[in-house]
Amino acid sequence: MTILFALLLACAGEGRVDDILALTGDPVAGEAVFDSSCASCHGAAGSGGSGGALSGGDPQGVAETVLFGNDEMPAFDGDLSDQEIADVVAYVTEVL
Repeated sequence: MTILFALLLACAGEGRVDDILALTGDPVAGEAVFDSSCASCHGAAGSGGSGGALSGGDPQGVAETVLFGNDEMPAFDGDLSDQEIADVVAYVTEVL
């Protein structure tokens, strides 16, 4: 039963990332979100700090990491809206 639940959760997560990527991200708005939610760890210019340095990247991977977190980074699901995540993705992949 646990494996089935994990598979269902993974499929739901993929759909959520697809929904975020379908939005038009605004890198200007994304910079404001980045400044308030990401810069404390990743640095004001994304050059790193307690979080890794950021530049470019795969939009899907950035969206997944922001939404679900990873071993070192917290998840922002519930803290940021889908549009805010799309904006941060645009900022990280297009500007940094």
